Amino acid sequence: MGADAPGKRELPPELLTSASLFCDLPEQARRMGESQHAPADAVLTALGDILTARAPGRDGGDDVTVFDSSGIGLQNLYLGLALLKKMDVAL
Repeated sequence: MGADAPGKRELPPELLTSASLFCDLPEQARRMGESQHAPADAVLTALGDILTARAPGRDGGDDVTVFDSSGIGLQNLYLGLALLKKMDVAL
């Protein structure tokens, strides 16, 4: 879901001004993801930075967040494994 090429948009632009923005790779998200429509000064936090505790993630249950996944296979695999581990699912 979401934009996957320059010029495409699926979310209302005002959402990108009020939400915390997360993505798999900021440079790629700015070029071809939904985040290309975010304000130039909007902070895009890489998911890898959250998973490795280099950046904070969501602060509370009422936070509005957008995750712009433009597709990085290795990161998708790592995220899936981390979620399964957190849910205590045997592999």
